[in-house]
Amino acid sequence: MRTLVIGAGAVGGYFAARLVQAGFDVTVAARGEHGRVLRERGLLIRSLGSGDASAQGEEVVPLPRVVDDASTLGQRFDLILLGVKALQLEGACDALPNLVTPNGVVAPLLNGLTSEDVVARYVGAQRTISAVAYMSSGLMEPGALYVHGQVRLGLAPYRPGQEDDLARIAAMFEKASVAVQRSEDHRAMLWQKMVWNAPLNAICALAEKPAGVCIERMKPTVARAMREVIAVAAAEGTKLPEKLVDNMLDMSLKQFPMTEPSMLQDMRRGRATEVDVLQGEVVARAEQLGVDVPVLSTLAALVRTRV
Repeated sequence: MRTLVIGAGAVGGYFAARLVQAGFDVTVAARGEHGRVLRERGLLIRSLGSGDASAQGEEVVPLPRVVDDASTLGQRFDLILLGVKALQLEGACDALPNLVTPNGVVAPLLNGLTSEDVVARYVGAQRTISAVAYMSSGLMEPGALYVHGQVRLGLAPYRPGQEDDLARIAAMFEKASVAVQRSEDHRAMLWQKMVWNAPLNAICALAEKPAGVCIERMKPTVARAMREVIAVAAAEGTKLPEKLVDNMLDMSLKQFPMTEPSMLQDMRRGRATEVDVLQGEVVARAEQLGVDVPVLSTLAALVRTRV
């Protein structure tokens, strides 16, 4: 499958590098200084241990084809991975109809609950795949990222009849040594990630501490916020496992204590955060459904005072 990665940051860049290493035909769209370094040197990946920040190893992955704008290539792709931020999604989607093949698919790797819906407006529902990146990573400088803990890719059909596409994509990533977790319900997959994302993105950003520290010092608050997300999902018709909160907290402390969520990274760099698609989206749905979410409402308000 000819693959295009738009947005080669800490998520898209990592997946692009692993696919290149596995021998797949990958084009990367990246601009500015980051794109220049990727073209001239390749992507530096620093792998860190799960329990501390000590470096476990570094590698530079040459990327054969890095372009500023894929729409200038006059080429179409069988798989397009979108690794952009939520605020960049609409802009990235403008070119998609002319970039994806008639039988190709687009997989957004964004936070939130609505990126698939946005992509589907541009390329159609049958060419939209639901995907989630489960990873702890960040950009250190142009052309360099770190990652620690296990990396997994979640895949689910956005519409019925996409099983063959999902199987092909899963096989690609498994060949690239990326663990794949398949789900039959894309809404449940997105909501499940939101249970972690909405509370801890905000709490870590406001506290300016990694996930492990925040959970250890504020566990009741984190757990309550997670349960608020679960309540909103249930009101929408998506029932999540009862043990999800305890499992997530335990996993975070054991495997990802040093995780610094994207919202914390954005605040440190003075960039706009994704408060609208994380805490704000859950709070807005809660209000529509009549669900009380006092912790998430407070977190959303506090984050907005910082941006």
